[in-house]
Amino acid sequence: MTAPQPQQPNPYGQQYVPQPVPTKRKKWPWIVGAIVVVFIAIVAGCSAMVGGVANELDKQANSTATVTYRVTGDGAAMITYSDKDFNMAQDTQAALPWEKEVTLTGFGKLASLSATNDFEAAAGQKITCEILVNGQVKNTQTSSGPAASAHCTYSVQTEDSEPSK
Repeated sequence: MTAPQPQQPNPYGQQYVPQPVPTKRKKWPWIVGAIVVVFIAIVAGCSAMVGGVANELDKQANSTATVTYRVTGDGAAMITYSDKDFNMAQDTQAALPWEKEVTLTGFGKLASLSATNDFEAAAGQKITCEILVNGQVKNTQTSSGPAASAHCTYSVQTEDSEPSK
């Protein structure tokens, strides 16, 4: 048997220490962090959008529009019109010319006016309805003859409305 060989001395004067194997960094914390950031961004964006929509709905719910109903012609007429809160009102045997001003509020501001000539009206007797919103004519219709009807409607737009005070 041979005798064990003596180890050779380190030429650098220090003892060799093996370097530890670098450990791999884990990727899952970064992935979870990215998912959390995206989730927070989505929630914040939705909250901002819902807040903006709620603000617009509140503005529309509290807005008002001044609507003037006008009926022109000769004699008398039966007049039906929409009032605030979607209520219908009627004025039978109204003397012409006739005019009524109402204030519409809320989401659905629908102006509706219907005017019907008297049954004893002359053959050429005209009846005209007009809807004015904030002083501007939005719809006008004319009809002629006995029991002739003129119907006007207008959906009041947001730009026609005034913010409530």
